[in-house]
Amino acid sequence: MRALFFFCLMTTLLGPAAAHNKSLSFSEWIWAGKTLSVSFTTPARDVTLLPEIAEAQDLSAALATHVSNHLKLVQINTPCRLDTPFKKRPARAGYIRVEGQFNCFNEAARITIHNHAFFNLASSHVHFARITMAGSKLADSEEILFTATQRGLAIRPGVDGTVDAGTNALETFENYLALGISHILTGYDHLAFVACLILIAQTRRRAIYLVTGFTLGHSLTLAVAALGWVTPNAIVVEALIGGSIAFVAAESILARQGKMPLLGVSLAALFFVASGLAVIFGSSVSLAVWANLMLFCLCYGLAVETPEDAARFAPVLTLVFGLIHGFGFAGLLVDIGLPTDRLLTGLFAFNLGVELGQLLVLLPVFIFGPYLLEELPKFKIKWADMAAVGLTSFGVYLFVSRLLV
Repeated sequence: MRALFFFCLMTTLLGPAAAHNKSLSFSEWIWAGKTLSVSFTTPARDVTLLPEIAEAQDLSAALATHVSNHLKLVQINTPCRLDTPFKKRPARAGYIRVEGQFNCFNEAARITIHNHAFFNLASSHVHFARITMAGSKLADSEEILFTATQRGLAIRPGVDGTVDAGTNALETFENYLALGISHILTGYDHLAFVACLILIAQTRRRAIYLVTGFTLGHSLTLAVAALGWVTPNAIVVEALIGGSIAFVAAESILARQGKMPLLGVSLAALFFVASGLAVIFGSSVSLAVWANLMLFCLCYGLAVETPEDAARFAPVLTLVFGLIHGFGFAGLLVDIGLPTDRLLTGLFAFNLGVELGQLLVLLPVFIFGPYLLEELPKFKIKWADMAAVGLTSFGVYLFVSRLLV
């Protein structure tokens, strides 16, 4: 009853769930002689946070004003002139896009881009810029990452219609490494799943074993999704990430009580009803997804009858859920893209950053992990079980809310 009460309490306290609300913006630059045309795009949700929104007529006007005030070009110690003010342009659903044009003084001199848009509002903001010389191919463009600590970058005309930003392989590695660390440290759903792995591991050695399996799984799907070989349904992936948290957290308690078969059958029945409602009311989730969820819950739930069964299947379960989380990790790279000339460097650095971020979170858990097995005074409930109930609540909420979105 205490666990049930805590579950309900956690559910009521949870705030709105949004998948990977990383603060991002993108720009496309065309350099033609003395003019640079720029298209600036950002998620609509980020625009609503701008102070300019109070006086603007709409989101596009707010973004145009903000970019005009915070995006500057300097050539030969003189600011370039904004000849064409930023105006609204068509954008894909959920995004706001504005375009403008700068006029500089020399066709061949170096230009320094100073980008302060959004960084004062969100220190973790990331801006991805692609700069192309007019008439050149996309493959000859230069990809640049702007972060809160790197807001200015110089560019100059290269040879054969290319753009020279002076970046090398080491700088690309550093940028994407930092991007990976930042992404995992703000990816609360992924960190929650890692916490679930600690709960079912019970020991440090086994925790390392399970986290390694998780790493192998998400590294594979991160690569294939970021390279564009596979394009998963983002809504399904984000919902399943929440479901994986709830499932593993609940298993850490129910497996000890021999209740996993009951959980498997109950979830299969619940998904069957949900699939029927999806057919009646319409849903972006296909029947194949519901069928696979039912099949997985039935097979796994009926196979795990004892704690020993759960321990035996844990590596496989971790690997499977790692594959799903990999598609979630790839979301940022799919949005901003990888550097075309140093694709493998960027991919490896980002994945390494994700792993380093995980280790930063795991270290305190490994140090204080044994205390999780102690019981709360007077209640005879382990700290680990209380954490499992909270994580189950969090995972269920993410699963349901993301499917509804």
